Amino acid sequence: MTLRIHVYRNLALAFAQEHLSSLHAHQALQMTVGLDGVFGLEIEREDGRIERCDATFACVAPQQTHRIASYDRMLAYLYVDTNPVAYREWRRRGGIPIPPDEGILTALRALLRTPDTDRERIRGLAYRWYEHTLPGLLDIEPSDARIGQAIRIIDADPLESLNYTRLARMVHLSPSRFANVFRENTGLPVRNYVLWRRLVYVFDRLEHGDSITEAAHNAGFSDCAHLSRSFHRICGTMPSNIRMLCAPRRAASSAI
Repeated sequence: MTLRIHVYRNLALAFAQEHLSSLHAHQALQMTVGLDGVFGLEIEREDGRIERCDATFACVAPQQTHRIASYDRMLAYLYVDTNPVAYREWRRRGGIPIPPDEGILTALRALLRTPDTDRERIRGLAYRWYEHTLPGLLDIEPSDARIGQAIRIIDADPLESLNYTRLARMVHLSPSRFANVFRENTGLPVRNYVLWRRLVYVFDRLEHGDSITEAAHNAGFSDCAHLSRSFHRICGTMPSNIRMLCAPRRAASSAI
């Protein structure tokens, strides 16, 4: 059960208790830390084997199929909006995920006790965790500048980017060449990236107080069922679970 989620431009900070996801994968890199003990982690390897272990910290790469199981533990999650190619390049340059230190853990636990914490303070904690654990990851750009431009266009307006032929033309590539170069630079089909950005937009609209129906329509989904199927496939949970407990944006606070 998700208790609370805070969404920012490149990061999302969430807390959950008694969480059991389905096996799923998503574009974001996911970090999970147990705030009061170990949790169960399952990772699907390339050969299809499922590896299971208990952990106090896990860093799950983008597009890595996984499952989190925690029946009586409080978990904190940090989702970092990156892609498989950027993460592999970060690792090639010597990047190694570093578990959060005691100062970050103490701040995360304190945040749970103070639901009216200012939104900008929460954002600061999310970026502090990111910089400690994955320094420099968000600075890695696609090797092809045209794909970097395409990503900026999609991020600015994921609904307009549903027209892939027009998007390819905007970066001076044929549709087929654009599809190939995009996948080479991100490890993702362009349709998957646009879908991910639309789901991020759903989170944003839910934080602004939209109903699930309104959020689905505003993000370009045909109906709630279409949104729910896409959301569950990518995020391993249903949007209704997030909507009930999503931390709404208010003037200067985020509340459970």
